[in-house]
Amino acid sequence: MTKQPLTPTGVQDKLTELYELTSTAIQVEALAIQADFKAWVKDQFTLTTNQEDYLDDLNQQTSDYFGSQCSVCFTNKLPIDLIYPTPHTGQYLKWTGSSNNLAVKSDGEGKPTATGSLTFEFTYTTV
Repeated sequence: MTKQPLTPTGVQDKLTELYELTSTAIQVEALAIQADFKAWVKDQFTLTTNQEDYLDDLNQQTSDYFGSQCSVCFTNKLPIDLIYPTPHTGQYLKWTGSSNNLAVKSDGEGKPTATGSLTFEFTYTTV
């Protein structure tokens, strides 16, 4: 797959490319992002130095949670949106959040089936 910039458009382009893969190939990607969210993002997106540093500093529990949500979305070909406004000038704190309206159930074989969508949003607070 082609590396994309970590932008709203880049995320949509990556999902389009991903969701055109076979079910088996999508499952491989779903397991990869669940196992190591940070490594998957670095492998699939061209990051600025600031983005890479921020990703490296992301808490493991948060990273695991993000990877799990993305994995469910991948296997069910659900939308994932990125809201990434321009940072403030001067000193600021950057927050990353995710919100979703995912409804996840297991089918008769124990596989997750889901509906809904996932949104990642960056917000900034001046210090």
